[in-house]
Amino acid sequence: MAAFVYTGKGRRQAQNNDAPPEQALCAKKACAIQWCLAKRDHKEHLCQAYIDDWQACCDKVRAATAAAAAKEMAEKEVGAKKE
Repeated sequence: MAAFVYTGKGRRQAQNNDAPPEQALCAKKACAIQWCLAKRDHKEHLCQAYIDDWQACCDKVRAATAAAAAKEMAEKEVGAKKE
């Protein structure tokens, strides 16, 4: 099932396949921010916990993505040295 992104005026569209990993993996937390802001008259300070939770999710995904990329690069270097 594809994740959905709010585009305004009640329209939803499928998320791009080339979206950054944090956008796809932290979409539920981003939706929670939108829900909180809508319920609290768009007062950001009242939704700070949701924003912090989303930011932590994004940071975690970015770190995991960077670690995976570094591991892949190291494996390629080892493979090149064996040849």
